[in-house]
Amino acid sequence: MSESSGNEDTPLESVGFDMDIGNGRTEIRVSGDRDTAVIVRSESGEKIYLPPEDFDREAQPGGGAYDSPYEPRSGAQESPYSTHPDASSVTGMEPTAGGYFIVHPEPITDIRFLR
Repeated sequence: MSESSGNEDTPLESVGFDMDIGNGRTEIRVSGDRDTAVIVRSESGEKIYLPPEDFDREAQPGGGAYDSPYEPRSGAQESPYSTHPDASSVTGMEPTAGGYFIVHPEPITDIRFLR
């Protein structure tokens, strides 16, 4: 069975997600169609993560959300311009080459995925 957008000439792009809850937070990896939204509920209430602003543009391979042109290429010494945050303190949504990545700052109790 295939999904359809109501117009038989335009099938929906496939989409999937993977979720990990642990260490007091939730990580959600969405792959495929980026024209989606995720609604989560946790102890502090409901949070809506909308699609990336440029969801209709192909994601650019390579650079990550926290890559900086000021990072040293050799790795021989630290750069004073280092922009890589502590991974455990990052929350929110970041586009990836194949979809997007969400970090919610607490364990979720309910999730809704909208296309």
